[in-house]
Amino acid sequence: MSDTTKPEGESALPTAPDADAPKKTYKASCHCGAFAYNVTASPPLDDPKAEVIQCNCSICTRNGYLFIYPPNSSVEFTKGAFDEFKSYTFGPKPKVAHYFCGACGASCMLRSIDPNFFVGMTPLNVRMLEDIDLRALKIKHLDGKSYTPS
Repeated sequence: MSDTTKPEGESALPTAPDADAPKKTYKASCHCGAFAYNVTASPPLDDPKAEVIQCNCSICTRNGYLFIYPPNSSVEFTKGAFDEFKSYTFGPKPKVAHYFCGACGASCMLRSIDPNFFVGMTPLNVRMLEDIDLRALKIKHLDGKSYTPS
C-alpha cells in the first residue's frame, strides 16, 4: 500500500464512515449458513458515494475479496458467533486475521490483530451479502501487494 507507487485509481486505506452518513442493513452469511449476520453499511452500496475495495495482495486475490469497512458494532450475528470462525494470519508481522467458516471455507471478514490498524473496523467481504449485484458496485483498487508492514 505504498503511496509513492500507487497506480492511478488506487485508493488509500479506508476509514470508518461518519456517524450521520446514510446507512443500510444487509443480510449476509457464509455459503453453508453456519454463520449468518446483519451488516449495516454506510453509505449503502447503491449510493453513488459507496466504494468497494479490491485489494491485489496474495490472499485477497485468491479469495476474491471485495471489502467494505463497517465498524465492529455494525456487524451483528444472527447465527453462529464471531469467536466460532476459523482464522488465518500470515507473514512475519501480521496486521489482520482472516476469518472464514470451518465447514464451507467461505472467507467472510477480517479483524485487526494490531491495535493501530483498522481500529474498531471489520473489513467485510461483500460477496457474502445477499442480493447484491456485484457488477453495479463501484470498485476501488488497493495496492496491498506492495504493502510492507512496519
